[in-house]
Amino acid sequence: MLMTSEAIPPGARPKISGRARLQTDKVTGKPVLLYPEGVLLLNPTGHAIVRLCSGEATLQEIVDNLASRYNMPRVEIASEVAEYLERLRARNLLELAPQASK
Repeated sequence: MLMTSEAIPPGARPKISGRARLQTDKVTGKPVLLYPEGVLLLNPTGHAIVRLCSGEATLQEIVDNLASRYNMPRVEIASEVAEYLERLRARNLLELAPQASK
C-alpha cells in the first residue's frame, strides 16, 4: 500500500477528493465513496468520518466532533481517525485544504 510521507497535522482541513463522491448505494442503501477506479463501501464509522471531511473542519475538530458524538475519550479515537484518513489519502481519495493562517 502506498503510504504518504507525512502524517496529517491536527490543523489540516481534510476534504474528500474532487474525484470522489459520497453517495448511498441504490441496491443496499448503504453509504459508499465512489471514485473513477471503483467504490469503497463505508461502515458506519467510516461514513461518520467521511461526512465531516468537507474541507471546513480541521482534523482536530473532526476528532472532537466524533468523540463527543460517540461519547468516547478523544485520545482513544484520535489515532484511529488519523489512520483512516491516511488510508484514504494513500488512495488519493482525500485532499488537505490549506490551513487557515493565524
